[in-house]
Amino acid sequence: MAGSNRDNFSKKTIRVLGLRANHRCSFPGCGSPTSGPSDESPIAHVNIGVAAHIHGAAPGSRRYLLSMTPEQRSHIENGIWLCANHSTEIDRDEMRYTADVLHKMKLDHESQVSSELSGSRLRTETDFVALGQDLVFIGEVIGTIECEWQLRIDHFLIGDLSALIKFSERFDRIDRYDRYVLVNALGDGRQLAAAPVWQKTDAGYIVTCRVLKSFPRTSAHNIPTDLALSDAHDLFSVNGDFATVTGLAALPQKIRSCLSTFRGEMQFNPIFGTRIKEYFDLFRDSPWLLRLINLEVIRLACVPYYDSITKQDYTPLQSVLRVQSIEQLSSGQNGNWLPFRFLLEIEGVGSWQHDIPIFAPTGERPEAPGA
Repeated sequence: MAGSNRDNFSKKTIRVLGLRANHRCSFPGCGSPTSGPSDESPIAHVNIGVAAHIHGAAPGSRRYLLSMTPEQRSHIENGIWLCANHSTEIDRDEMRYTADVLHKMKLDHESQVSSELSGSRLRTETDFVALGQDLVFIGEVIGTIECEWQLRIDHFLIGDLSALIKFSERFDRIDRYDRYVLVNALGDGRQLAAAPVWQKTDAGYIVTCRVLKSFPRTSAHNIPTDLALSDAHDLFSVNGDFATVTGLAALPQKIRSCLSTFRGEMQFNPIFGTRIKEYFDLFRDSPWLLRLINLEVIRLACVPYYDSITKQDYTPLQSVLRVQSIEQLSSGQNGNWLPFRFLLEIEGVGSWQHDIPIFAPTGERPEAPGA
C-alpha cells in the first residue's frame, strides 16, 4: 500500500528488476511468466509481476530494518521480482520468509537466468538486436533480400510492441543517427532507409527493415593524427612537444574516447556518445551487460554520424568494420576505468585484437578524463 512513510521503488528500478528476472517469478519452483499479450488489442499486454521489498518498505513489517536509509530501502538490491501470488505469500509469512531467505531466492533465480542466457538454451544465431534507441530484443536475422533484412522477435528486453509501432509511426521525425538496426550475432548493423514493417506469424513477430548499404570506412593506416593520451588519460610531451598518434596506433585511443563519451554530455553534439554508462548502472553484474555494450560498439562502428561543423558523415569508430567479440577482463581495473578485450575486423588490417579501458563510473556522471 502506497503511503508517505513508504520507500517505494522508482519506475526504472521496477523495470530493471523485471528484466533481471527475465519477467519470471523468483520464488523457488514457480518461475511463472509475469507478462504476456492481452486480448484487448494487438499492442496491449498483461503484467502480474511485483517488485517486492526484501527489507520492508515501511514500519510495521517484520522485515523492516530501522537502520536502513530511504535510499537503501528503495534501491534495486532491496528488491525481488515475484508473481502476485508469491508476493502476497512472503508478506503473510514473514517469519518464514526472512530477508536472508529472500536475498538467496533472488540470487539463485538471477543466477539461473544468467546461465540460461549464456548457455545452450540461447541458440548461437540468436542474440540481441536493436532497432533505434528504445528497442532491444532477443531474436535473429531470418533472411535478406537485396536491401531488406527480416528479423524475428523472440522476446523484448527493452521496449515492447507498442514501442515498435511508435518507432515506425514517428520514423520521419527521428534523427537519422537514431534510425538503425544492430545485430549482435552478425557484429554488424545498418542505417534504416525507411520505417520498419512488422507482422504477427506463428513463429512470432517478424520485422522487415529496409536498410542503406554499408557505410564506407577509413583504412586504419589513414586515421588522422591526434594528440596522444597517457595510460592516466592525460596529454604528455615528447622532446618538448605534445605527443601524437596516427594511423593504426591511434585506433585504441579513438575507441577508448568514443566509448567513454556519454550521450548528452557534449553541448554542441548532444546525440553523440554512448549509453554504456546507463547500461553499467542498470545491468552491472548481469549477463546482459556485455551484449548491450556490444550493440553500442556496433552502432559506433556502423552507423554514420553527420558532423554539423565539418558538414561530413563518418562512423565514429572510423575503421571498424565488424565487432567479433568483446570480453570484460577480470583484472586491470584502474579507478572508474574498466579493461575490455576487443576483437574487431578493421579496414585495411583484418582481424585485430586489443585491450582497451572504458570509463564507467558509478553514481553521478563525472567528466571522463581524456575523453
